[in-house]
Amino acid sequence: MADPGRAAARAEFSFAERVAACDVCGAAAFSSVDAEANVVSCDACGYRFVNPRPSQSEIAAAYSDPHFYDGWIADDTGRHEMWRKRLALVRQHTQRPGPDLRPDSRQGSRAGLAHGTRLLDVGAGIGAFLAMAREQGWTVAGTEVSTSARNLARERYGLDLLFGQAEDLPLPSQAFDVVTLWHVLEHVPSPARLLRACAQALVPGGFLVVAVPNEDDAAFFPNRVKRSILGAFGRHPAPRVRYERLRPGSEIHLSHFTLPVLRRLLTTTGFDVRWVSIDDHYTMPNVKTNVQVALYRTVRRVTGANMGQAMVLVAELHDGS
Repeated sequence: MADPGRAAARAEFSFAERVAACDVCGAAAFSSVDAEANVVSCDACGYRFVNPRPSQSEIAAAYSDPHFYDGWIADDTGRHEMWRKRLALVRQHTQRPGPDLRPDSRQGSRAGLAHGTRLLDVGAGIGAFLAMAREQGWTVAGTEVSTSARNLARERYGLDLLFGQAEDLPLPSQAFDVVTLWHVLEHVPSPARLLRACAQALVPGGFLVVAVPNEDDAAFFPNRVKRSILGAFGRHPAPRVRYERLRPGSEIHLSHFTLPVLRRLLTTTGFDVRWVSIDDHYTMPNVKTNVQVALYRTVRRVTGANMGQAMVLVAELHDGS
């Protein structure tokens, strides 16, 4: 008898869903970037996305595989360090005027968010980031499309995550100080719709923290340099693959963002970008990855070039004034 698990692993998505208009600018003319991976680019704004693509029901089923998060649990110690760094980043860069601070206060004119901060994590996975924020006194909530992830969040952390796409859920209006999207925006069918839902859930002047893979050409430069150096010594490593055809059991990236495209999308959905850097996305951090991230962040500050594999942005919602 055939193993149903192995059969599912070999299953292919249907790629039956077509996108008629660019989610960033609304244009309808696209050019193929990678035919095998179904990646196209908007002729008007440069936004790159998968078209045609799998349906959301197919994607949700793939992420709900009971074994999909086995690797997350196996990397628990490393992921804890990754979340610790990310929470420190959120605390440092989500700042707004404190109600009791005077311009001449020794504390400065802006105060960081602290105890009691209301945090929504969209695509919370198994809930490790939310649990860590809760330990620091924050009030937390999260959304998730994977049934297996929701079950793990409840079992491991006592978190009851909202089930479904955040943009389809009845999120309370102006209920959160911070919304985080840790490598979520590239997975959703309409990034613009999700960002508008985040804006609706934030208080005026609230903060959005979004991390996505980096599609800028500079991100592929280190691999080209490495291959050139090794090639001089007779070694020829494979080039870094830019796009892969989507399959169940793998990460489902429907969008590929450059910084200019993501800035434009955030601006059109009501946000002002306040800070941009390299995202330290390594789930098993070590001395090498720490040095690499520090180096790439320095290069970006000096030259503006983002050579990291992922980027993180902090944006502030217009306060309406």
